Amino acid sequence: LEDLESPIIETIWDKDYRAEAREQGLAEGREEGREQGHKEGRKQGREEGREQGRKEGRREGEALGQRATLVRQARRKFGADTAERLAALLEGVSDPERTAQVADLIIDCASGPDLLDQLERLVR
Repeated sequence: LEDLESPIIETIWDKDYRAEAREQGLAEGREEGREQGHKEGRKQGREEGREQGRKEGRREGEALGQRATLVRQARRKFGADTAERLAALLEGVSDPERTAQVADLIIDCASGPDLLDQLERLVR
């Protein structure tokens, strides 16, 4: 057919070639778009993960510092045994409101056993 120099055949061949080239170009463009989207998505995900990790690390560090302060205060007021039991009760407590309640109890309670009894009720 290529040897026939007919405008109709050339037009049909040109249309087929253009359609095929267009489809190939679209397919390549889609693939490039997917690859770029995956790269950008991974990059954004890593950045968001880092930021979230930093926030969680700060919260955990603050909670650890607050618990250490509470244990130190209990040790000064009630002795080492009460402080050790307090540390065990506070394990994993990170809520700032809860640690503020514990601080209030350390001030308000007259004895170590009283503090521990009230804390057991509060932490449950």
